[in-house]
Amino acid sequence: MTIQVLSPVTLDDVDLIVDVLLDQAHHLSGADASAQLARVAATAAKLSAYRVSLVSTIESSQVWRESDPNATAASFLRHEHVVDQREAKADLRAAHSFTRFPELERACRDGVLSREKMDLIVSIGLRTGPREAVFGEFVALFVDLAQRLTLSQLRRAMDMWADQVDPVTLAGDDHDAHQRRELHIHHLGDGIKLDAFFGKEQGMRVMAALNGALDQQYRSRQPTTAGETAATHTSGATAADTVTASTGAQRADAFINAIINPVLASGLLPICGGTPATVCVTIPFDRLQTPGQPADSTDVATRMSQNTMRHHSATIRATNGPGDALISPHTVLQVSCDATIQRVLITPAGKPLDIGRRTRVIPEHIRTALAIRDAAASSHTATGPSAGPKATTSNIGATADPPASTT
Repeated sequence: MTIQVLSPVTLDDVDLIVDVLLDQAHHLSGADASAQLARVAATAAKLSAYRVSLVSTIESSQVWRESDPNATAASFLRHEHVVDQREAKADLRAAHSFTRFPELERACRDGVLSREKMDLIVSIGLRTGPREAVFGEFVALFVDLAQRLTLSQLRRAMDMWADQVDPVTLAGDDHDAHQRRELHIHHLGDGIKLDAFFGKEQGMRVMAALNGALDQQYRSRQPTTAGETAATHTSGATAADTVTASTGAQRADAFINAIINPVLASGLLPICGGTPATVCVTIPFDRLQTPGQPADSTDVATRMSQNTMRHHSATIRATNGPGDALISPHTVLQVSCDATIQRVLITPAGKPLDIGRRTRVIPEHIRTALAIRDAAASSHTATGPSAGPKATTSNIGATADPPASTT
């Protein structure tokens, strides 16, 4: 069908039409809105084709040389149209692809191929010489697949195609990904954040372990008898807490309870100074007795001036590494439900005067607090010394027979 336009059409006309459509959108029925949504996708593809055509004209006209003879088409797009280097290169790559492969341009102009899918096809299909050599034979097939697959499905299909026509590059990608492996630990104000990247082989091992841990966690909270729910092994959390937690929180619990704790308890990790890899918590005895009671202001001022504040707060640390962190007495109570406890008397300067024997007998007031807080047993164990007239709970995931003392 040929349409004759009596006067030139501008983007102002497009803006006007879009404004009218926006005003009408709230008055559409659900079915009409769904039908319009399909049309919008096709129209957006056509507008993207128009954008690529404009970029092609800009490049061929070399308009950028009017202001800077040393400029390039990419730098012109970056500065004049406020796009980053990646977007500028993608626009130019799309423009070149339209010229080389008319099928791609026709599919975009007809509204059957979105710009996102076209960019994906081109970026994967023309990445290397071997792929580029056979790309033209598959363009029609790629366009057909793009109309039936989501973006992620199309990416997987293109990756499998690349594996068949260019296996050497894919092997190199796997190697490069492995070389980029990393695991960072960030100490934040209220906790610790892990930031990691693994190649596919190592990453799938992580996935396998986490999936198994999640399955174990799911099974542990299934009802054991009528009306009874099995307790979870999440420290400080009830079964209901875990059930209602987000997927990320459940994955974090599974990672700690089914992977980290068993490794610490196994005794397979190397010791440090005769101490197994464990977690040590140190807290003044009076704070353990009254965890929610504020300290006297005069005492706090004195401790700050004498630089002895560290002896009056609860801290947690790994026995096989430097650094510690401040934690609340309430968290100490949670850890104490299954921890070895050792009394250590110290001077105001922090020098030990007397060290008592470790015991797994939890003081009555702590046991009472734990019973009120949570009937579920924690999977955490602990061992380690403390300071002041202090009780120490430590060694989360410790061995059954820890050393006589840890520092």
